[in-house]
Amino acid sequence: MRSMRSFFLDLASHDGIAALVEGDRVIGHQAMDHRVSDAELLPTIENLLHAAEWTFATLTHVACVTGPGGFTSLRIAVTLANTLSDQLGIPLTGVHLSDVYAARVTGGQRPATSGQIFWLHSTKAHEVFVREMGSAKTQWTEPTHMTMEDLDRLLPKTFSWCGELLPAHQQVIAERGGAAQATAPLMSVLPDIVRSLSYAKPPVLPWYGRGW
Repeated sequence: MRSMRSFFLDLASHDGIAALVEGDRVIGHQAMDHRVSDAELLPTIENLLHAAEWTFATLTHVACVTGPGGFTSLRIAVTLANTLSDQLGIPLTGVHLSDVYAARVTGGQRPATSGQIFWLHSTKAHEVFVREMGSAKTQWTEPTHMTMEDLDRLLPKTFSWCGELLPAHQQVIAERGGAAQATAPLMSVLPDIVRSLSYAKPPVLPWYGRGW
């Protein structure tokens, strides 16, 4: 039986990455600037495959972080994922960045935290995405777009957060009493993420979260 050999691409995060995963191991990975151009992306992936002694033909699955992120970076990532799936005849899937962080929060032994845990992601100077994590969700069960002012007003008194915030937003959250939640390194949970996803042939779409 052919083993699952997956290509994982994240150009949504500030710390983007391309990785090759087989079973419970990350075979190779390469940091990727989320502002990478089309011309730079493919040679980088070819070098990653070469270092692992893989080829495009050995890939069996493709997983791509679909958002949120920059308009161009998401377009490039999704286009590549769809092209690989189509040309290689292999299934693919999209994964939301908040789901990646959810896996990092629960991966490994983490210190107990009081209150609720939220994924937060800056999208503009005064706007963020928010999603509540854990089993006892009370609001924002899906990624939700809102202003910092509304978020500040609606957050509970005690909470933890993870994600990617602008320094000004981090300051607001810190002053509000929010504590940064410890997360497992991505490489330690990536095999579990890749195995847990559902793959199919339909193209994936970028997630911008603002209705366009």
